[in-house]
Amino acid sequence: MKRQIQLVGMVAVVALSAPGVERGWAQEAKVVEIDTLNVRDTLYHLSGGGANALALIDEINGGVVLIDAKLPGWGEAVREAIAGVTDLPVTTIINTHGHPDHAGANGEFGPEVEIIAHENTKANMMTAGVAENALPTTTFTDQYSLLEGLDRIDLYYFGAGHTDGNIVVVFPEKGVAYLGDLLPLKAAPGINVAHGGSGVAFADTLGKAVAEIEGVTRVITGHGPFPSTYAGRGRRETGASRPWTGWVTWDDVAEYADFNRDFVAAVKESFEAGTSADDAAATLQLPERYADYGMDAALDNVEAIYGELATR
Repeated sequence: MKRQIQLVGMVAVVALSAPGVERGWAQEAKVVEIDTLNVRDTLYHLSGGGANALALIDEINGGVVLIDAKLPGWGEAVREAIAGVTDLPVTTIINTHGHPDHAGANGEFGPEVEIIAHENTKANMMTAGVAENALPTTTFTDQYSLLEGLDRIDLYYFGAGHTDGNIVVVFPEKGVAYLGDLLPLKAAPGINVAHGGSGVAFADTLGKAVAEIEGVTRVITGHGPFPSTYAGRGRRETGASRPWTGWVTWDDVAEYADFNRDFVAAVKESFEAGTSADDAAATLQLPERYADYGMDAALDNVEAIYGELATR
């Protein structure tokens, strides 16, 4: 049966400036849909209200681990969606990075909630003026793990990409990974230079993840479902009783690393030829295997890479 929470009335969503955040949500009903990743499992996917999110029902410790909290003002909608599958409260939030579509509702789950993120993400959020009650309470540098057995969660940091704090969240016993905006869509990624993002390092960061992490069969993208683009994605029927099929594979992650590596190589060639960023983005030549990749963020990406190359 479909579980859907519809809050009456329209809302004004906070204007967002972070790269990779979809626009066009200015007046949208607050709807969060929840569906399982695997029948009879306790890991759920949440759509609506910003980026993709996951919720793990931790029955042993009596709480819910939420991976990314969605846009500001969407905490209640997330809680209502989770209430459709459990009476347990959210006790832990993991932020894949600090942008509002992933972490904006952090402070709406109560002061007792532990918020876990990379140390650079906390620094970026502080620089952005995020309220104290929404900041990470636990940070790490390279790797961090929580829970045990089937519910174990491993957090990895491999370097700069979309920002300098993006992490990979892995459920090793479930064969599931969530890459957030290290794999936003099948498209050129946004690079938030102000928060330490690096177009040059993006491919190497993903390459390290591909090389080090094993056993993942399903990957959740930051936005999606894959391979939709921001301009073309639509809603679909979901429900907590049916498995969600919007995931991709580890091979797609490896291809995305290749895409970013080839993207940088093409941009570097244009840079060395003295081509303007505008012209480089408009005439970028990439292998045919990337023909279905969205290029809406190509110019921003090119400009970020040009900026990095100019300082070398």
